[in-house]
Amino acid sequence: MTAVDVATRFVEALTGPDVDALEEMIAPDARFWINIGPADLSRDERFAVLEVERAHLRTLAFDDVRVRSTADGFVIQLTTSATTTDGIDLRIPVCLVVEVDGGGSIVRVDEYADSAPAGPLLRAVMGGS
Repeated sequence: MTAVDVATRFVEALTGPDVDALEEMIAPDARFWINIGPADLSRDERFAVLEVERAHLRTLAFDDVRVRSTADGFVIQLTTSATTTDGIDLRIPVCLVVEVDGGGSIVRVDEYADSAPAGPLLRAVMGGS
């Protein structure tokens, strides 16, 4: 399986979200760094954040998806299009730098998202209005 194949499966699993597929793709000891959230997370911690995020979204899609292979994985650039449960439409530019081990498992994700358009979701997740 190529890096682009893994990236395509990863985006599809995130869209669902298909947690079973994500658990299958992501190594148990994987680490996650997010520029607008808790900076360094384990796989279980990231899944917990994903669950909280999704609880505040009515719709979710990824647009303008671009994938590039790298020496140790891939980079995904995309726009997250979502509507919050409060009816606020979001368009958040995101870049994911993903490291994959020799067996095709994701071992690290560095996530960069534009915090300004993510503000309504961040406030909802953090308990604000």
